[in-house]
Amino acid sequence: MTSPADTRPEDLLRAAAIGRQAGLRYIYAGNLPGRVEGMEDTRCHRCGELLIQRFGYSIEKYKLSAEGGCPRCSALLPGRWSKKFDGQIAAAPFLPRARAQLVRILSQQ
Repeated sequence: MTSPADTRPEDLLRAAAIGRQAGLRYIYAGNLPGRVEGMEDTRCHRCGELLIQRFGYSIEKYKLSAEGGCPRCSALLPGRWSKKFDGQIAAAPFLPRARAQLVRILSQQ
């Protein structure tokens, strides 16, 4: 795919600002790892505590309580949460512009 051009970080940040102005609490701009000013992370809507820190599709820090809330102010986050973080769900998440690993299946005849 060569057209249209890749999404620019400033376009993602502008879209996130529009969402915030509309009242959305959890907005992510995570398809440009490290280039969207913390918009890959989840912060508490009440106190601003960093709850889930991401880089691209990888989770680097996870600080939700066992009930799915903020450890600082106890505000609950909508979603389904595990009692503890068990690591990434996907062993090898899709990374844009990464070289695909092709698999060759040989027939057994």
